[in-house]
Amino acid sequence: MLKYRYFVRKALKLTFFLIVTLSILSLDYFEFFQPYRYFSWASLFFFLSLTLVSGYYNSRSIKKPFFFNIFLGTLTVKFFLSIAFIVVFFLWFKPTSNLYIVPYFILFSFFKAFESLILLKYAREPSLDSNEGK
Repeated sequence: MLKYRYFVRKALKLTFFLIVTLSILSLDYFEFFQPYRYFSWASLFFFLSLTLVSGYYNSRSIKKPFFFNIFLGTLTVKFFLSIAFIVVFFLWFKPTSNLYIVPYFILFSFFKAFESLILLKYAREPSLDSNEGK
């Protein structure tokens, strides 16, 4: 059974890796990334918070018959919040190029792959409290 603390530790390890990566890309040497660095940092913390909240609900529902409903529901909410995040940034800051979305979707891919792998791995494990084998 997935413990939420384990999920948080794994999410923080991924976030640390992404912080190091964004820090390296934020150096002056990578000029192509400079216009997108603040949006990328905001996206990182946005995805971390979404992942922790959805991970909380998903880890509570593992081994229950409606796990996939909750998993797909949190996925849908994350997609809509992501679209809202992009639209708000676009309307508020009016970026000159649409390339600011590229780092955003890369971060989204990392967090979604992480969450899917962890949660689906634990959803497939046999339940300890099942009556199979008795």
